[in-house]
Parts: sequence; C-alpha cells; structure tokens
Amino acid sequence: MRLRPLVLAAGLCAALVTLATPAHSAAVVDVPFGPLSIGDYCRAKVSSSAWIGFYESSGLRCYGSAPGGGLQYAGSGDPYLACKFLTTDVVMSAFRGTSDALVCRVIR
Repeated sequence: MRLRPLVLAAGLCAALVTLATPAHSAAVVDVPFGPLSIGDYCRAKVSSSAWIGFYESSGLRCYGSAPGGGLQYAGSGDPYLACKFLTTDVVMSAFRGTSDALVCRVIR
C-alpha cells in the first residue's frame, strides 16, 4: 500500500526535473566570412604581411599590399582551419560562397 504513493512521488519528481531542464537543440548554420575576416586568419596563420583574403577557385588565398598600391600574393591557407580560427562553433565544413566569401557550416 505504501508503494503507490512512493511511485507517484517519483513520477512527479521526474516530471518536474524534465520541465526544469532547458531543451538544447543544435542547429546547422552557414556563417559567411568576407575578405577582411579571412584576412585576420591570413595575418595570424599565413603571413604577417597579409591583411585580406579570398576563397578563390584555386583555394583560400591571402594578399598583402604591393608596392604601388595593388595586392600581392602572400600565401595560401586552409579553408577548414580558417573556419576554426574565425568561429568558436563546431565546424562541420568550409566551402566557397558568393563573391569569393568563405562559408563555414557550423553547429550551434
């Protein structure tokens, strides 16, 4: 006879714990990064003279200032590692977006 109130109390406690625990749902999100953000990665990981970067058809390329005002190639980077550098989210993949942007597919 005492078992029934104990089972009901346990069920009530379980229900309250479930309601009190916030639901965390992960979402897959595409986060774009432009030339100056890519440049932050380039400066830190590819060349200290680089300040801008593009995800071109040949890969992620970094540039610095050239004599006379143009851009001078400073080296290549890894798109996935650039994403890991630019965001604290869990990075699933990196791909080229419009206007040579770097798009990082992340889990938030």
